[in-house]
Amino acid sequence: MNELINFIILGMIQGLTEFFPVSSSGHLVLFQDILKINNEGASAEIIAHFGTLFSILLFYKASFLSSKNKNDFFHTNTLKFLTISTIPAVICGLIFDFEQFFNYQFVQYSLLANGFLIIIMSLLKNSFSLKLNLKSALLLGLFQSIAILPGISRSGMVISSALMMGLDKEKSIQYCFFMVIPIIVLSIFYELLFSNGFEAISVANALGLFMSSFLFGYLSLFFLVQFLKKFNFWWFGIYCILVSLIS
Repeated sequence: MNELINFIILGMIQGLTEFFPVSSSGHLVLFQDILKINNEGASAEIIAHFGTLFSILLFYKASFLSSKNKNDFFHTNTLKFLTISTIPAVICGLIFDFEQFFNYQFVQYSLLANGFLIIIMSLLKNSFSLKLNLKSALLLGLFQSIAILPGISRSGMVISSALMMGLDKEKSIQYCFFMVIPIIVLSIFYELLFSNGFEAISVANALGLFMSSFLFGYLSLFFLVQFLKKFNFWWFGIYCILVSLIS
C-alpha cells in the first residue's frame, strides 16, 4: 500500500506541475528528497508521461477534431510551427548531459531564477508586436529549450516569452500546451530507446500512477487556463521564488 501511495503522489506532482509554470522536474526532485521517495525509474516516467499526454489530448480534443479551416487555431501551419519550436529542445537534449543538474541544490537556485525570469518577462508584456509565424515559433522553441534544466519551467518560459513578444494571450496559452505534446512523445521514445533498464511495476501501481498523472494533469490545465484569464502570470514567479527560499 505504501508503494502504491508513492506512485500516486509522484503522479499527482507530475500532473499538477507539468503544465503549471513551476517546473515539474524541479518539484519532483524536491519532493523526492523531502518525502524520501525514491526515483522509480524509466517505467514510471513513461507511464507518468502518458498520463499527462492523455490529459492534454482530452482537454484540447475540440481543437484537434475541428474542421481545420482557416479560422481554427490548430491547422497545417500550426503543425509547421510546432515542428520548428521542437527543434531547439531536441538539439539541446541530444548534445548536452543534463542529468548532473538533477539535484536538490541546483533546483533551489534554478527555481529562484525561474521566478525572476517569469516576473521580468511578465512586466515586459507586449514589448514587441510579433505574429505567430516561423520566426516567433523558433524563438518560443529557444525559450522552451532552457526548460530542460530542472527548476526552469517549460510553460513559464514559453507563455511569458509569448506575452512579451505581444502574441495573443489565449493563443499563446494554447500553443504552449500544443508544444508539450511532441516533447512528451519524444521523451517517451527516448526512455524506450536509451534507458539502461526498466523496472517491473505491478498493474495496480501502474494504474495508480497513470490515473493520478492524468487526473491532476487535466485539473491543472483547467485551473491554469481559467486563472490566466483573470490574473497576471507573474504570480507563479512569486510562488517559485518562495518555494526556492523555503526549500
